[in-house]
Amino acid sequence: MTAQPQATTLTEQETQMRLRAAAFVGIGMPALLYFGIMAIIDGEHLLSVLAFGTAAIIVVCFLILWRRRCGYGAVRPGIASLTLLLLYLVVFSGPDHARALWFLTLPLVCSLLLPPREGGIWAAGSMALAIYLMTQAGSLDGGSPYSTAYIVRFTILYGLLSAVLTWSEILLILYQQRLQGQNAALAEERDHLEKEIIARAVLEQELRYLATTDPLTGLLNRRAFMAMLAGELTRSQRLHSRFTLLMLDIDHFKQINDSHGHPAGDAVLVHLAALLTEQLRSIDKLARIGGEEFAIMLVDTPADGAAGVVERLLDSIRSQPAEHPASHQPIAFTASIGCTETLPEDDWEAIERARLIKKAKDADALGTDEETDPPGCRLTGLK
Repeated sequence: MTAQPQATTLTEQETQMRLRAAAFVGIGMPALLYFGIMAIIDGEHLLSVLAFGTAAIIVVCFLILWRRRCGYGAVRPGIASLTLLLLYLVVFSGPDHARALWFLTLPLVCSLLLPPREGGIWAAGSMALAIYLMTQAGSLDGGSPYSTAYIVRFTILYGLLSAVLTWSEILLILYQQRLQGQNAALAEERDHLEKEIIARAVLEQELRYLATTDPLTGLLNRRAFMAMLAGELTRSQRLHSRFTLLMLDIDHFKQINDSHGHPAGDAVLVHLAALLTEQLRSIDKLARIGGEEFAIMLVDTPADGAAGVVERLLDSIRSQPAEHPASHQPIAFTASIGCTETLPEDDWEAIERARLIKKAKDADALGTDEETDPPGCRLTGLK
């Protein structure tokens, strides 16, 4: 198996260097090719070799820089070959030929492709070497002598150009550092705001949970159940459907607290909430609306279907006692369930008048029809 190359993300500095190198190659290559071709035409074979050789070295350096993360090390050979070519032009072109002025482009190249300090040292050292070669050009074979005035003007122009480019590069670096600092501050502020938004969302979720949930059993509380009841009533009126409400009350719950203690009473409530949740469907709604009172909404379930649910709930309560939290002894208990079926024409005021959510003991007080109603359950209309 061949190893797949890993994708790397370039830094901002590496990206800028690549863009500057690409700009240099795009502008410098035509000039180098021009020098090489004109040197061939003029019969200057050494100049043509230097021009084409410099172009080849710069292309190789650019490819290395583009394909590998070599940094400034990839561009130094190209700058060195270009410096050698420009020094050759200074020595053997003479003051009467414009080719010597191409040496003035070296500060620009150094500022583009090298760090400010290294670029300044490179440009200054190259200028010192050029001045020395100008003073010795007349004594070299094929060289042209330079006057002192020309050397002075050339040096001043080169120095001014280098100073402007170096100062511009320094200003650019300072601006980039300031911009990076602002971006870092904005990023930090954004992270802080995101954390604050997340914390606020978590807090709102916790508050919503506390406002709608019974803390002991984890069921819906009275407020949340009444809101769902109103919504289900609106839906049943729109769809002409029915649903049944069950009101469950633990029998003699005060005696459980008195005999076994309040922790045992809490354990009975938690146990009953788990039993009811296990027996009901996911679409049904279950809530603890009082101390030992639970309300159940059987969605899309008429009274005849609710009777079977009531029997199943009562059987589960009778067959599965709670457990004392300290002694782990079983705590048997019973419950009574009152039932009320809604009709499509019922409204909220009718439900309030009929006291849809009523205590199971109140339902028992009305009497139980043993032929049609399950034990502990009475089905009543809302009319």
